[in-house]
This record gives sequence, C-alpha cells and structure tokens, in this order.
Amino acid sequence: MFVRCSVLAFVALLHFASPGAVPFTKCKAEDSKCIKENTQVLIPIFTAGIPELGVEVMDPVFFKDIDASTDTLKLKFSDITLKGLKGCRFKKISRDAAKSVISAKINCDVVLDGLYDMDGRVLILPIQGKGKVHIEHEKIEISFDLNYKEETGADGKKHWATGKWKHSFAYKGKTIMEFDNLFNGNELLGRAARELIKTSANEIAGETAGPIIKVIVARIIKNLKSFFDHIPVEEFALD
Repeated sequence: MFVRCSVLAFVALLHFASPGAVPFTKCKAEDSKCIKENTQVLIPIFTAGIPELGVEVMDPVFFKDIDASTDTLKLKFSDITLKGLKGCRFKKISRDAAKSVISAKINCDVVLDGLYDMDGRVLILPIQGKGKVHIEHEKIEISFDLNYKEETGADGKKHWATGKWKHSFAYKGKTIMEFDNLFNGNELLGRAARELIKTSANEIAGETAGPIIKVIVARIIKNLKSFFDHIPVEEFALD
C-alpha cells in the first residue's frame, strides 16, 4: 500500500545535472526517449541523497507516523522504514513545456517495516491488533503529474518552482502483508484474519494505501523543491 510514487523522484530526476556529479545529456521537452533514459540512470543517485543540493536519502525513507484509517478501520503506522525506491523503473515520462507539466508512470517493488495499531473491520471481518508489521509490494504502478513554473533564483538564473500535483496508483503484482500480534495473540481469531489478509492483500492495500502514498509523494516533492532551488534550468534542459 505504499510507494512511491512511489512515485519516485521522477521529476527531480527529470534532468538531474549537478555539474560533475554524473554524466548527463541535456534533453529537449519533446524528446521523451532522452528524458526517460537519463532519469532512469539517475534514480539510484537521487534516492541515495544529495546533501549538497538539499536532497535527503529516500531509500530507505523513514516516517514517524502515518494514519491510513478508513471509515470502518482504524489503522495507524509508526516508525516506518520503506525500502526499494532506488529500484523503480519508468514506463514512461514526458514534459509538456507549453503547459508546464511533467508526467510519468513508474513501477516499483517496495518493502515496509514498522509498527501498527489496528481496530475495526477489514472487508467483512472484524480485526484488531497492535505490534510489528511487514509489507511487500511487487509492481506498484504509479502515474504522476506535476505542475511547475519558471522563477528567477537568487543566482539570477531561471529555476523551476514545483506547483500542484496529482497521482494515482494500481497494484500489478503480488502483495504480502504480515501483522504480528493480531487479536493480542489469540491464535484462533488471528488465524482467520491472517488467511483473509493473505488472500485479499491487494484489495486491502488498495483501500488503505492512499494516505501512505500521499506522504511518500509529499516527501519527494519536498526534496524536488530543494533540488530545483539549487540547480538552474539551463543545467538540465535544452529549451
């Protein structure tokens, strides 16, 4: 139930060219092939963190608290560590210079570990528990649109300022969800809950993943802002 998008830093990577950091070919907005090839190479660099550009480490990425509750289920996560963003792969990525919009679709395999507190109903089954959680997602597909605009930075050069964004996601692979201490260790009740979770993991994740993906994307946008504040447009785009 978690990403990337997620998502991943597809926009920040969208033409990363910190001088001397990595080999890079500047791309025109209409050259989606060039953009995709360059951003794919730069994913592991960006997710490893770039301190001199204010970019934090995003693989692993840590979240203190995430509330993924629904109308029928209280589900809160804490001390969460998410791994796998460095392995995300672009299915497509493009930039519309006229509309100032960057669009991308990526696939990621991610692993989440931390603590959970749950009480309510999952699908048709009452459920309750508090303890450790381990979740694996294969092939989370995240589509992402980010608006941007050009502004003059303190250096007198043009920089991109990130604006509104939207995303969607779908599960294209297998999901594994493991919750320790369901029903405070009651094996009989816990067995039924584990079986439902095992057979319906993708459906359960689909109902509860929205808030998790949102905080991941928000973290990425935060780092994109730092990235663009440091690097002028002329360093990574030909138009």
